[in-house]
Formats: sequence, C-alpha cells, structure tokens
Amino acid sequence: MNPPDPDKPETPAPPGAGVSRSWGDPITVIKPRPWLAGDRILGGDRPLLMGILNVTPDSFFDGGAHASKDQALRHAEAMLEAGADIIDVGGESSRPGAEPVSEADELARTRPAVREIVKRLGCAVSIDTVKAKVARAALEEGACIVNDISAMTFDPMMLEVPQAFRAGVVLNHIKGKPKDMQTAPVYADTVAEVKDFLKGRIQLLAAMGMAKSRIAVDPGIGFGKRVEDNYRLIARLEALDALGCPILLGMSRKSFIAKTPGLEASDRLQPSVALAVLAALKGVSILRVHDVRETREALAMIAAVRAAG
Repeated sequence: MNPPDPDKPETPAPPGAGVSRSWGDPITVIKPRPWLAGDRILGGDRPLLMGILNVTPDSFFDGGAHASKDQALRHAEAMLEAGADIIDVGGESSRPGAEPVSEADELARTRPAVREIVKRLGCAVSIDTVKAKVARAALEEGACIVNDISAMTFDPMMLEVPQAFRAGVVLNHIKGKPKDMQTAPVYADTVAEVKDFLKGRIQLLAAMGMAKSRIAVDPGIGFGKRVEDNYRLIARLEALDALGCPILLGMSRKSFIAKTPGLEASDRLQPSVALAVLAALKGVSILRVHDVRETREALAMIAAVRAAG
C-alpha cells in the first residue's frame, strides 16, 4: 500500500462517516430563558437548579426523610449551600400508583415548611401541588412559583391562583393521574402530542393575562410515559423552545433510568447527572433534581470548558 501523498489534498469524508449512528445526532443548542416569579427574575444566563424537598412519608426516593418542619428546613438549607436556586416543596407523592392525599393533610405538611424556609432562608420557593387551596396557602406564606403536575387540569380553580401573586408557574404534561398514569400509556407522536398539550395550556393562561415569561413548561418525564417516550422527549427537548417559555426538566432518579439496558442495578445518581448535563447542553432553563451538589459540579465543569472555547 502506497503512503499518502502529502501534496495531494485529501477528499473530505461524507457527513457522518466513521461515526456510530447509535451515538445520535449533534446536540442542537438553544439558550436558557429567564423566568419571572413574583418580583424575582430567575436565570436566563445558565440552567437553574430546583432542589426537590418532599415533605411526604411516601415519595419514591426520599419519602419520610424530611417530613417535619425542622427536617425540611435543614434539607432546604443544605440544598441551597450545595447550589440550589429554588426549593420545590411537595406534600403529595406523584410516584406511579400513588394514592391522593387530602387537602387538609397536604396543607398541614407544606404550609409550615414553606413559611419557615421563606422566613429563615429567603430563597425562591416553589409549591408542588395540584390543589388550588394548597397553592394559595403557600403563596400567602411567600412562595413565588406554583408547580402543577397536571398543568392546572386537576383543579380548575388553580387557574385563578397565580395571577393574584404574580407567581411563576410550571405546566407539566401528564397522561392520566399518578394512580393509573403508567397503565399502558400510548402515543402516536410523543413529542408533538406533549408540545400541543402544553401549547393549549399556555394559550389558556395567556388569555387570562399571564405572560409567557412567567410560564415554564415541563414535558413530564415519567408521567404517563413509556421508557422510549422519555428517551424521545429528552432527545428532542429543544422542540419545546418554540413554545416561547423556559423549559423545566425533572428526570432525577426516576424509574425509567433503571429500565435502561445496563443500568438495572444503578442507584440512578450518575445517570441522573448525565441527563442533567445533556439537558443543559440543549438549553434547558431549569433542572429539578434531588442531587444538587453533584449536578452543580458537573455543570460547573461543562461551563468552564465551554467558556474557554
């Protein structure tokens, strides 16, 4: 075989030559959008980290660990020190198969926690609820975001709550309810259907006077989705940018990770951080995570390398 002629120009390889298709297409990058919540302007220059604080006895990952007011306050403080920008307080588990919680129980769990966190820590607080009265109580205690996994469909009164407080909102896609959402969900085109649903909810809130800059959209990873649906939504996350709102992604420690070949025995931490990095590179505005420090460190490394380029 003759050695290559150094004076002869090389013929460029065709696009994709030598690259395994299993690795996927190049990442399409969008920019994080700022999010208005109360009097705060959050993010816009980098992905925000929303730390998960479950004040429940039965959440899938940390149920019972932060149920008391003092436990909740300590965990919120630890997440802020680790780099969280927002603390998301939830008093009702939304894991697959979860039973509904009464309004009284959810209020008793969340209101004291929100009050103490706002009073002692002064950070941005989100209330994770589908109930209008629970959301209103949290906003009265100083929360500035309503995170509703039903996109305000489970309780129609929820639509009237955020505007009075100029709160930010999270509209999450779900098919069914937590108790039955994983019973054979089916989609013809997952990304298009999720996008169309969220578009309709945005239009409804806009008609009620809410600015898009106050609305974050969440594709609802694990909420009535097959494993392949979750993959597709993350792979095409940037498709939601056309909605004109900040994109929030919550996939931390979720069960679809352990259904991925080779990860059946995983504790789901490292795959969760990997997905957070992928989403950040795609331009997600908010990452809802359990593991704040690990995610922050991974993003800090990526940011340093990208800045040097």
